[in-house]
Amino acid sequence: MNQEDYLLKFEVPEIIHGMGALSKIGLCAKRLGAERVLLVTDPGIIDAGWVDESIKYFEKEDLKYVIYDNVVTNPRDFQVEEGTQLYLQKQCDVIVAVGGGSPIDTAKGIATLVSNHGNISDYVGCNLITQPIPPLVCVPTTAGTGADVSQFAVITDTRKKVKMTILSRAIMPDISLIDPRLLQTKSEELIASTGMDTLTHAIEAYVSSLSWSLTDPHAIHAIELVTEHLIPAAKTRDTKALEGMSIACLEAGMAFSNAILGAVHALAHPLGGLYDLHHGLINSLLLPVVVFQNMEHAQHKFAKIARALGVETRSMTIQEAASYVPEKIKELIEELGLPTRLSQLGVNREDIPLMAQMAQEDLCMLTNPYCYSVEEIEKLYKEAW
Repeated sequence: MNQEDYLLKFEVPEIIHGMGALSKIGLCAKRLGAERVLLVTDPGIIDAGWVDESIKYFEKEDLKYVIYDNVVTNPRDFQVEEGTQLYLQKQCDVIVAVGGGSPIDTAKGIATLVSNHGNISDYVGCNLITQPIPPLVCVPTTAGTGADVSQFAVITDTRKKVKMTILSRAIMPDISLIDPRLLQTKSEELIASTGMDTLTHAIEAYVSSLSWSLTDPHAIHAIELVTEHLIPAAKTRDTKALEGMSIACLEAGMAFSNAILGAVHALAHPLGGLYDLHHGLINSLLLPVVVFQNMEHAQHKFAKIARALGVETRSMTIQEAASYVPEKIKELIEELGLPTRLSQLGVNREDIPLMAQMAQEDLCMLTNPYCYSVEEIEKLYKEAW
């Protein structure tokens, strides 16, 4: 090994967190040189009133703006292309995303094509974006994806019906504005499923083969925060709980952006591409199944995860402590009332061989504690079906 093999890197944007953080959106865009902003969002965020509030802060800073809102769950390649054309036609200079992972990933895709050109499929893989993107400000409206602090973007190839994973330092946002107020307009199911997405990010980052001393504390703290706050956040939208989940999402995002993810995400991506299912919902369903198989490959880490999930582990062996993790996850899913079987979501058992092949080739499988074969992945899908 040469000297560079021992070097580690931790990437994170500028982060502004707290109630009312949205009020800084115009100031942050202006600080990055904005004169005309492309605001990427979706119809639900517009209906919730957050776009109107954002516009007020743009106008306060004398900024012009253009809105692109043709964004859906599991954002499409053609939406990235549409947004890119709008950015160029209107001569925008800064991109601001207000929304969940879909608007943020769409914004990252637009930013990529604006400066690097070509098709978004050209950048699937690691560090293939060579030119700097326009300044990017993100305002997350869910406590789940962590896209506002990550080096990832996931875009659906509508022709092949597959999710394309792009990983590059170039698409790390410049500024993340995290305002827990924005979580108040989400449904109970969305808070629950995005919260389980956060838990999945934290667990997979913690046991990733690329985890290290800067990612581990964030991952473990995120698990502790989800354990404490997810149920009250979903059931009551308690302000303290929503704030706790916003921090959990932030820390899990920082952890997985730098440690990457694992087999849960590798198995989830084909389901999102083929069936257009909500990403957090799929992760929630697959998490206990994959964790059960992963435990033997990282038992000491899963023992610490058990403690973060609220298990009293002091009198237990490492193996005993680790064994509690899938059961605690199942209890949480049951209390949240989320689906537990792929068959409940309309997934066809006949598609499992195709999905297993796609999952085995997914980027996220490379950093799982153990790289599963196609046959082993088929078994995991069947267990979840």
